[in-house]
Amino acid sequence: MAIDLQQIGKRFRFYTHLKELEIPEIQKITGSDTQVLENIICGQDYMLDELVAIIKHFPDLNSKWLIYGEGSMFKPMDENGNCHDLKKDCLKKDKAQYLKQMQEMLMELDAAEVAKGHKPDLDALRAKIVELKDGTSTAAAAE
Repeated sequence: MAIDLQQIGKRFRFYTHLKELEIPEIQKITGSDTQVLENIICGQDYMLDELVAIIKHFPDLNSKWLIYGEGSMFKPMDENGNCHDLKKDCLKKDKAQYLKQMQEMLMELDAAEVAKGHKPDLDALRAKIVELKDGTSTAAAAE
């Protein structure tokens, strides 16, 4: 199976947007060089060793999904049902705008995966976005 640097970049960008991480925050977390991070996100030439060093700092990120587009974006929960991802459900931005942005990125990622002939597991992401969107509509109606 060939590794597609542009697909990895799109997936990593999707993950970091979902986690609301910008390059300076990613750099602070990983200690990586800004140029390396930009190259990964843009799908430009970089060493896989650099990518591996970066993704080690994101324990919930499924590296198989990131590199090959297989499985779920997030690693499964442990035997106690803990995800260890405290920030996943905490959105700092306007929730409706954030969800719209995530839907657009998901469509872009899905189109790229389909174009490559992959059958990604994006149904769970779509369901989560719909669930969050429904929660936004319900909360707005309650106000």
